[in-house]
Amino acid sequence: MEVAEGLYAVGRTETRTGADYYLGRDKTATDLERAFRLEVSGTDGGESEAASRLKQKKVQATVGASDLPAFAAVVSFRDCVVLYGTAEG
Repeated sequence: MEVAEGLYAVGRTETRTGADYYLGRDKTATDLERAFRLEVSGTDGGESEAASRLKQKKVQATVGASDLPAFAAVVSFRDCVVLYGTAEG
């Protein structure tokens, strides 16, 4: 997310937010009201399996108990590919 979007992990999210991390525009961001959320997952399967999981993770982030905008990302360890996108409600 740093390279692709200029966003840095600034903290862990609370449970039920539908995501794993808060992201900010700077590494020392403390204003989580302006943060983004990031849901992360990985698979030993190929890129098509990662794409399928990405759809699931976008839904998870969308229905999470938070109004903050979110991204979802999935790593295919087999194909060395990272897929990501925005989660929209």
